[in-house]
This record gives sequence, C-alpha cells and structure tokens, in this order.
Amino acid sequence: MKSLNKNYEYYKHTKINNLKELLDLTSNNYQDNIAFCFYQNNIKIKKSFNDVYKDVLALRTYFSCNYKNKHIALIGENSYIWIITFLAIILSGNVCVVMDKDVDEKTLVKLLKLSDSKVICYSKYYNPFIENMNYKSISLEELTKIEESKNHKIDFQINDDKEAAIFFTSGTTGANKAVVLSQKNMARDIYAASSLFKPDGSVVSVLPFHHAFGLITSILKPFYYGKEIFLNSSLKYVLRDLKENKPDTLFVVPAFVETFYRQIWKNVKSRHKDKLLKYSLKISNSLLKINIDLRKILFKEILEEFGGNLHYIICGGAYLDKKYVKWFRGLGIEILNGYGITECSPVVSVNRNLYYRDGSVGQICRDVEVKIIDNEVCVKGDIVMKGYYKDKKATKEVIKDGYFYTGDLGYLDKDGFLFITGRKKNIIILSNGENISPEEIESSLLKDKGIMEVIVYEEGNKLVASIYPTEEYLGNQEYFDNLIYKYNRNKPKNHQIAFVKLRMEEFPKNNNRKILRSKVREEE
Repeated sequence: MKSLNKNYEYYKHTKINNLKELLDLTSNNYQDNIAFCFYQNNIKIKKSFNDVYKDVLALRTYFSCNYKNKHIALIGENSYIWIITFLAIILSGNVCVVMDKDVDEKTLVKLLKLSDSKVICYSKYYNPFIENMNYKSISLEELTKIEESKNHKIDFQINDDKEAAIFFTSGTTGANKAVVLSQKNMARDIYAASSLFKPDGSVVSVLPFHHAFGLITSILKPFYYGKEIFLNSSLKYVLRDLKENKPDTLFVVPAFVETFYRQIWKNVKSRHKDKLLKYSLKISNSLLKINIDLRKILFKEILEEFGGNLHYIICGGAYLDKKYVKWFRGLGIEILNGYGITECSPVVSVNRNLYYRDGSVGQICRDVEVKIIDNEVCVKGDIVMKGYYKDKKATKEVIKDGYFYTGDLGYLDKDGFLFITGRKKNIIILSNGENISPEEIESSLLKDKGIMEVIVYEEGNKLVASIYPTEEYLGNQEYFDNLIYKYNRNKPKNHQIAFVKLRMEEFPKNNNRKILRSKVREEE
C-alpha cells in the first residue's frame, strides 16, 4: 500500500452509458460469482451476478406491464430487494424517486408531491403508515415474490439522457431539492470514479441507499468491478459484519472514521495498553520510512476487529481531519478522501489507491472538468445532473455555460489535487465586509482532545463557537474558555471567537451524519 507519489494510468475497464449496459457487462463477465450477500431471517443469502440480472428482469417486466412513465417512490431500509427495485423501475422506463426512510409523515407527503410520485414501493416497516396514504402502493416483500413473465416481450430500447432517478439533497443548509439524474449521469460517474480507484477485494456496505454516495458509489461501483458486496442491514451490526465478511474496502462518511478511532482508544485504554499502542505506532512509522512494514503483525488484534483484510476506507460527505488519515495509515488502513455532490452523480474527485495527498479530496475523475471560479468549485461533464425537478430558476442559478456551481469553495494544486476549504453558503460576512470561513476555524478547533463537534457562526457581529465536548469535558466551561483564549492570541481581531456555548448533546444531523447547520441556530 505504499504510495507511488506520482500519478499513473487510469484503471482499464469498459465504458458504460446506462444501467442496462452495467447489468449486461457484469452478468457476462462475472456470471456465477457472488455479487451480494445479506441476512434474511437469520439465514445468509448469496446472489450471483446472473441472479441479479434475472431478478431485475423479473421486476422490470412487472413495472413495464403495470406502469408507463410514472414517478415511483422507493422507501425502505437497505436491502437486496431495494437495489433490485431501483434498477427495475428505471429500466422499465419509469422514474425512481429515492426517499429517506427516516423522514416524518409531513415531510414525506411534501416530497411525494414535489416529485409528482404516483406509486410507492415500501418495506413492511412502514405498514400501515404508507397504506393509509392516498397513493397506490406495493410492498417490497410482495415484489420479492414476482417472477419473470415468459410470455411478455420487453422492449429494451433505452434513452440514456431521459430522467431516470430523483435524489433529494440532504438539506444541511436549507430545504431539500429534487435532483434529476439520467442513466447516463450515473453510468458515466461509475466509469469516471472507477478509473481512479478500484477495490482489491470485497466490500461491506453501510451507508443509506437513498443517498447517491451510499447507492451509486458504495454499491454500483463495486458491482461494476465484479466485487462481492455484503449488505449491512443495521448499524448495530457493523462490527459483526466487518469481522465476519473481512472486506478489503469500506465506503463511509467521516462520522464512522471518528467513531472507529474513539472506540479503538477506548478499548486499548480499558486494557491499559494505550501506551503500548502509542509506542508501537511510533516504531511502525519509523520502520516504514526504510520500507519495513510490520503493521499486520504489530496491530493484528486491532485489524482483526475490521476483519483483518481492510485496506481502504473511502471517505466522503463532509470534512475529515487529516490526523485520522495519518493515524489509520499507521495501523495499515489507507483512508482515501473523496469529494462529491448529489448534483454530480455524485463523485467529482477521489484519492487513488497509490497516489494520494493528505488533506485533499483527490484527483478529478476521468472525463470530468473542474474549474475554480471566484474560489468556487465548478464542474462540467456527463456527470452533471439534468436539473432540479420542475425548478428551472434554481437550475439556472447553478448551471452556467455548462458548469455546475457546487457552492463549495476550494482550489487545485499544481498536481491536480482538489482541496475543499468551505461552503459558500456558510461564509460569515461581518459588518466591516470581512469574509470568514467557519470551516477553517472549526477544523483548527477540532484538533483539541476536548471537542467532539463544533459549529462557528455569527451573532451580534461577533463569532460564536458552539461546542459539543467529549464525554470527559462535558460542562467544563473553564477548560473551553482557556482553549479559546489560547486560540485567539495569534488571530486578527475580526477572526477571534467572542464566546463559547457548550452543548450537552450532539448537533442535529441527517442520517448520513452530516450536521444540519440550518437547525443549529434554531436550537440556540
């Protein structure tokens, strides 16, 4: 896993234009190889690539016979039938509206109306919640019983550019927007990102499928490479599933990495081995400098908690301090940060297996163009969405001259690595006209051992740091007042934090563990 420290050629594979070509490719190339594993009624089920093809075909027949050009909502927990249903809806010429399973009834009704959904495919978890709504509905459990019709001929002609799926943005800085993606958008992003990174072995899937990162990146991309994917059904079983399925690669958001880090230290401290771990890491990192790698031996016990084969953690969705990247590399696990946004299907950049730069979000994906315009990251290429559903005004505000204006601030270094420095909407503008990026302040404060989470915002033309402390520092106002005093000493007056607010509970988040900044001020 030693970095080449220089770029190398793209990984070679077949370019695809739609999801039908994805199924054809994998079924032809990998046939009876295992595509998905999952538990069903405590029994481990395995599905081959041929099984996937046949199961999608069966449901595609059902949707083709019963619905024409309908918007069909899909809501439920992560499952094999969820994936099959998503593909079948799209390949039947209908549009799949991907819904968050945790939204409340009021929000669900709003999003169904916004997306013009006419039918709902749901899991039994929502019975009778969905059945009592005024929509035609069918449960995912019923869909598992449908077999392919032998007498109905299906037209497989596909319009790559037609709207195929609607994903909702996470709403971390405002209202949810309905992002329309075509099959070409998704297929080209699968091809573009896979050209930069490839897993060397199996994958355990833990992210929610209603997010583009959780579905397109952590499911369809490993599937494209013919890798076995284990479907985790609940976060409470993550460690069990890692141990049992021994993955090579894991796709996560930063909250997972931070939790893994804290749990490792908690475990070693409980056994009074924290000093030994620190010493072992120091020795290991010194030996690596002379090309001696003893990490699998020195940290065998820790690595076994992840199954013993974990090489890569692909991390995206929010900021991750590079201290975690360096620390896990010391153990023998490479964290490769990436950057994406739903409107770009979703991946724009990612660090490569053997070419990475700590602190960056990697190299730009194949066939994708990124330009920095007034410090804003702008993206051009086949991965850019068709637009926001029935919102031409909002679409025109973000797509100009073929470039999608992401709203994220950043820069490209001389080697083409992308760095994200903040979010345009989060910029604090003081009365003197000074612009301040709260993310830069937050990333600096997060290095302190007493801070679990922090949000910086403006109040009365002054900067406020709202802090959720680690367990041992809960309520310790004096500690944080001293911390801010030290922070302010070398900062210009307008960049100094005026006061600290301590929280007793974590910040509100979406189910991808991203802080909902728009709700923080409401609470405080």
